[in-house]
Amino acid sequence: MSRTAVVLVNYKGAKDTDMCLLSLHECDPVPLVVLVDNTPYDPDLADVLACYPKVHLIYSPKNAGFGAGNNLGIKWVLSQTDCEFIFILNNDAKVEPDTIAKLEATLDVFPKAGIATPRIVFMDTPDRLWYGGGEVSWIRGAAVAPGYLGPSDAPLAMQPREVSFASGCALLVRRNLMENLRGFDERFFMYEEDLELCLRAQELGWQIRYEPSALVLHVVQSSSRGQQGFVGMLSPLNHNLSFYTYHLVRNRLINMHLHARGFNYLLFLAGFSSLLLKKTLHFLCYQRWDGIAAIYKGWRSFQRMSWSTFSKGKL
Repeated sequence: MSRTAVVLVNYKGAKDTDMCLLSLHECDPVPLVVLVDNTPYDPDLADVLACYPKVHLIYSPKNAGFGAGNNLGIKWVLSQTDCEFIFILNNDAKVEPDTIAKLEATLDVFPKAGIATPRIVFMDTPDRLWYGGGEVSWIRGAAVAPGYLGPSDAPLAMQPREVSFASGCALLVRRNLMENLRGFDERFFMYEEDLELCLRAQELGWQIRYEPSALVLHVVQSSSRGQQGFVGMLSPLNHNLSFYTYHLVRNRLINMHLHARGFNYLLFLAGFSSLLLKKTLHFLCYQRWDGIAAIYKGWRSFQRMSWSTFSKGKL
């Protein structure tokens, strides 16, 4: 019997989910899979699940975001199973047959680690690195992944080590840690919630281990792609620029207000102000008025949040 329960969130992505489920069913042992349909109803998903009758399906009443969707699955696993680990996995990713076992072994070897995270490469170009270990950058108010978009077998990418950030695309969490974390902070509709989870875990005294021999292949969201291929979320060429900009600005402000202290907070204020000015000028050059408006809306959304929710640490 599997030691791990996998939580997936589907949002109008039955084709991706099918690919992901197929890879999970090639693992030995096959893990328990909990699938949350955040669509809230994807008609194509029924055909996919007919091939995987043991998958536990949860229908979300609405699309409340990545974190809230995962939390529905996490709560079910904690209340209905005795699994040792919970594996958060994007539905547009697939695992190698031994990926989960290697992450489990990592947490067995490192008892002070509460989270284990794999090496993640692009699905269509596996020699290209998407995540090879990550660190918190206080000056950016975000995480950085050294070697991003570079060779997937670069020396640092192939080095097992302790890191301070694990991507929400694929991370294995100990049950007892997840019970304390109570899942993702649902104030984050999408983006930066994985960094917030990692920061809370480390504040509780847990470490995060990166294991490069555990491999995940990631499609990467199609909304991040332009006519010339993959483009960055904050690139003026991204047709969904305003969506990304709003959530990244708002959520980075929330994250740093929750977790940055002292000199780290001053670093963030200086660095983030500089970044917003740079992005505003960049968007202006491309006449992306929607991007400039999204910066303002993200800032205003943060300002309007009830300060009591911060002081009480509500999730």
